[in-house]
Amino acid sequence: MTAAQAPADSGPAALYQAWCSKCHGTDGRGRAAATTRLAVPPADLQECQASTAEPEARWIGIVTQGGAAFGLSLDMPAFGEAGTPAQIRAVVRYARSLCGDSGWPPGELNFPRSFLVEKAFPENEWVVTEAGRGQALIYERRFGKRLQVEGAARTVFDSLRRPFDGVTASLKYNVWHSLERRALASLGVEATPPLGRQETWEIEPFVSFGANPGALVLQGEVVASWEEAAGVTAFSYRLGVGREVGRVVPMLDAGWTVPRAGEHALSLYPQLWMRLSRLGHVAASVGAEVRAVGPEPRRPRLIAFVLWDYGDAPLLHGW
Repeated sequence: MTAAQAPADSGPAALYQAWCSKCHGTDGRGRAAATTRLAVPPADLQECQASTAEPEARWIGIVTQGGAAFGLSLDMPAFGEAGTPAQIRAVVRYARSLCGDSGWPPGELNFPRSFLVEKAFPENEWVVTEAGRGQALIYERRFGKRLQVEGAARTVFDSLRRPFDGVTASLKYNVWHSLERRALASLGVEATPPLGRQETWEIEPFVSFGANPGALVLQGEVVASWEEAAGVTAFSYRLGVGREVGRVVPMLDAGWTVPRAGEHALSLYPQLWMRLSRLGHVAASVGAEVRAVGPEPRRPRLIAFVLWDYGDAPLLHGW
């Protein structure tokens, strides 16, 4: 499929009708024209979750270079030679505006996931993590504009005979976001029942935030730990900073735990996040946990994760 040249004075709506309507429909509902033959059903541009979850730069890249450049359908042509960069940006903004609801957190605030700090952006992801001898399988599901539910199952392969460590369920709700300020904040709570090696109920309410001041990405979290029969046992303060460099993001997290009784603990988490797929829906991170203050032993531990944003595309697409 080839891209039609647009008149130099075309406005966003006219550009959309010239470039996009034959596949995505005149109203953006994804109903292609009767004369259009497509191998893959086109996206419904009025579906807010799909049109808001990724940043504008990703949309511009796909429109400019075509679907093939991101491992997507060949049905999506490249418009880089059919229009100017200003026209492409204008038609992208018009297509995204077809959602018609500004209450969804924009994809520009969907910052790369760090190992320690809980993201404030609601996600649809599968994540597998590794921390020393411990592993976790995490499932995240977004509901509507701002709510996310999450379930995690953990294992520990050490000298003990019980490798099943436990499970955790959580809720997270985005309470505020601002594209102008490039920041967002969410409230959440995690609940861990007495299963596996976990002997009592543990509840952890938290607040998380993210911001993009200039070239840096900052993410933070404050967590309170409540245990059955013991009450509030500790507060944890977590802060991460990173900077995007092409397809990789060097990051550094710091976690400070202040218990009601016992030693304070400070750990550092240097890590390297990397986008694996061309689409960016599969990513990984590798680094280390370095305990700077707290109980012995303080030996470093390997940390790593692999994630799949299944809301973006099937696992084997986008490569």
